[in-house]
Amino acid sequence: MKTDTSLARKVALSCRILAKLGMFKETTGHVSARLGGDHMLIRGRGPNETGLLFTKPSDVIVADLDGRSQDKKAGLKPPNEAVIHGEIYKARSNASAVVHAHPPSVVLCSMAGIELRPIFGGYDPRSMRLALKGIPVYPRSLTLNTVEQVHAMQQVMGERDICILRGHGLIVVGSSVEQATLTAIKVDTLAKMNLQAASIGGVPSIPDEDIAEFQNRAGRGNSSVEGLWRYYCEWLMKG
Repeated sequence: MKTDTSLARKVALSCRILAKLGMFKETTGHVSARLGGDHMLIRGRGPNETGLLFTKPSDVIVADLDGRSQDKKAGLKPPNEAVIHGEIYKARSNASAVVHAHPPSVVLCSMAGIELRPIFGGYDPRSMRLALKGIPVYPRSLTLNTVEQVHAMQQVMGERDICILRGHGLIVVGSSVEQATLTAIKVDTLAKMNLQAASIGGVPSIPDEDIAEFQNRAGRGNSSVEGLWRYYCEWLMKG
């Protein structure tokens, strides 16, 4: 199946943005995008890779939803955890992108049993709203590389678009590469703040009346997916 050049570029940009933010470690972690009904674009692994921070569109390969390569790029193949992406696409017709990252903040919170609470409001409403919905935690720390393991994770994830993997990282599902990337960033923000709050001790959640106010507001202006994606692309190129 032919690669979508524009989509491959977005996958590569997502990898680089998240890596520069410290949410990927060296060569581990991956981003994918649905390609047609039964294929996906996913960052390849192998002897020719250079790590997430330096991902190029040419590092993004085509695979089917069973994780089998449909590409002939030498030195690159789908990651062992491609099954995560494939099984999510099979189960969710509205899923267009998947991020599997390893933010240290999320890993530490999950290991320490620190709940990601809504402890801030106007500082970052998008992150705070994720806490209001609650984020499921898959209790095992293993690498998910079989269908059975992924299905067990999906049972915990349910219909949510985020699942934290205890001592491992997180999985985010999105309607686009941009949305999945930004949601992963917002989970990281939420985890960092809760981790720091736990070290201080006694930090309460924001008041119920403030929570109600934020729940009644619609996203607007600079908080849009498009605006934030442009910001991070510029930050990546000029930072």
